[in-house]
Amino acid sequence: MTHPRKLSPAQAVYVAMRMEQRAVQLYERALLVFAQGRMKAVLEDLLREERAHLQGFERLARLEGEVSAQDALLLDGEAAQVLFSGGLTGATREGAFDSPLSLLRYAADEEERAAQRYTAFAQDASGDTRETFLLIARQERRHLERLLGQIYLLTEERDG
Repeated sequence: MTHPRKLSPAQAVYVAMRMEQRAVQLYERALLVFAQGRMKAVLEDLLREERAHLQGFERLARLEGEVSAQDALLLDGEAAQVLFSGGLTGATREGAFDSPLSLLRYAADEEERAAQRYTAFAQDASGDTRETFLLIARQERRHLERLLGQIYLLTEERDG
């Protein structure tokens, strides 16, 4: 992963918010197409987690202020390169929805990428913004650990 360019706190929060919006949109769309049995439960859990992150960033965005329309266009592109770059089609192409296990693996990869990006944002921020990014990076890592635990259990079930 390339290191993100240095962003203002408002720009970093905007990118983070757009990253989480992409996650929410992907899981909402996936629920419309792939919501059967255990896959539905996994998707609903992932969606719930991403919505919580998005709410946190929306609160932070109100504190940090808005970005210009021109910056927003550039930052949208940056957010699209970080998480879920191919959207639902890309995730499907990568086999994310082949099984609950493949979805969890796909989500774990995205969580790891998000945690790395939020940690990078924290390094370039200060004060409350820095602390917020560190908190959210920790939350992403905890979510990643939970996903890895679920992956382990499903792998054991399959192999056991």
